[in-house]
Amino acid sequence: MEEVKSGTRLPFLRQCFVTAGVVINISAHGAVIGFSAILIPSLRTLDSPIKATTAQESSIASIIGIALIVGNLIMTWMMSNFGRKTAHLATIPPILIGWFVIIMANSVASLIAARFLQGVSMGMLGPLGSIIVAEMTHPKNRGAFLTLISLSLTIGVLLCHSLGTYLTWQQCALVCSFITFTSLLMIIFSPESPSWLISQGRYEEAAKVFKWLRGDGQDNDELESMMKAQQMIRKSSVDGIKLPLSLKVTRALRYFTSTIQKPEFFKPIIIMMLLYTMFQFSGINVISSYAIDIIKDVVGPEANAEMLMVALDIERLICNILAVFLMRTLKRRTVLFGSGFLCILSYVTKGGYVYAKHNHMLPSRIQGQWFPLMLIGIYMFSLTVGISSIPFAISGEIFPLEYRGLGGGLSVLPLSLNFFVAVKCFPVLSDAVTLPITYWLYGGIVTVCLSILYFMLPETKDRTLQEIEDTFRGLSPADRRVSEPLNSKNGAEMMRRCSSHILY
Repeated sequence: MEEVKSGTRLPFLRQCFVTAGVVINISAHGAVIGFSAILIPSLRTLDSPIKATTAQESSIASIIGIALIVGNLIMTWMMSNFGRKTAHLATIPPILIGWFVIIMANSVASLIAARFLQGVSMGMLGPLGSIIVAEMTHPKNRGAFLTLISLSLTIGVLLCHSLGTYLTWQQCALVCSFITFTSLLMIIFSPESPSWLISQGRYEEAAKVFKWLRGDGQDNDELESMMKAQQMIRKSSVDGIKLPLSLKVTRALRYFTSTIQKPEFFKPIIIMMLLYTMFQFSGINVISSYAIDIIKDVVGPEANAEMLMVALDIERLICNILAVFLMRTLKRRTVLFGSGFLCILSYVTKGGYVYAKHNHMLPSRIQGQWFPLMLIGIYMFSLTVGISSIPFAISGEIFPLEYRGLGGGLSVLPLSLNFFVAVKCFPVLSDAVTLPITYWLYGGIVTVCLSILYFMLPETKDRTLQEIEDTFRGLSPADRRVSEPLNSKNGAEMMRRCSSHILY
């Protein structure tokens, strides 16, 4: 990562500190995802104080998906009204309380309640984490910082699985709670987002935080651009005017109706829905949930599925680390469409291989374990390098400041909904229409999403958030200069170059 031009590494280190608070918090949520793999087998032992039926085990594992939607809706409202820092702090109590309820649990109901609380926290952090990192980091380093989100999830899952190998599930929950507590301390000492402060008209505070994060340098042009854009929006608003409740509701409905028609709002929403749908149907959660079954179906029942599952986890971690550097050097579109093509090719090839294997049509030269293992390895590489990292990076970049809270919250809903569809349907479809057709169907969904994204997704690498926002508004750099004051250096509002196509 590059050091920003401020004469010191201190601004870069401050960006690292703020990002670390988000990343450590997300690692704790990765531990939540991995915890069911530790908890459920422990409940099946003879000496377990809590006994659970198969249906109850399924509820313990899947309740998080329902809770995610609740968290998404809460955060959509909270991050815009109370600020990024306050909203980030609000994600801590549910997951922390959840860990302590798990430690003291004596029934299945208490375990489900604890997991629901943790799922709410995960749903809250989903749209928020990427926005915080994007708003607080330099454009040159933003892609690598955002890629740390998917890396931290992987680390959290691996850490939880590793702890569960040596500790009881209660001890594992206690250790995981310290991860959340560490994140809490870092959030407390992190500043509020300058973008949110600007949206509230608190320009002096925003300037101080921006300087703290970036130092003194040419980045001040980005700050001035954001302030000018927000000032123009606030001048046309009715903030601060006391209105009757009925009129407020009418204005809110009118605002929402007009907002969803604006390209700077609905285009990012559509893009994120496609990215999140592609993310789920690419199979990152499917292979995590059914890794052993998939390995036995593709490689063969004689394969050491447990060892290969651990090997895939290690490959996922390595590829996540590689993704950080790829996001730093390559364009977002290059990484996305390159990894997407590999994913589709892997789906088609795996489906064809399994079909040929079941029908005794395999050529002798690809019989054995090496070929299916290579297919699964390429598949995991495609998922981790691009498909699982790009959506989290893009989600923090493409929403305009005015709609960042609403857009981020609404767009993440498909992530939760498609989690249920993709994971729940996979075993059902495999039994009903066979595994090869299921692979081809999922690959077809990924193909459709990528085809539409090819025409809709702009390149965001190394661009400021304001430049990306202007792209969706249809404004070129020349258009932006036209609306700026002639004496923009001192910030005073004097003559504009051109305020309208009609000159008075």
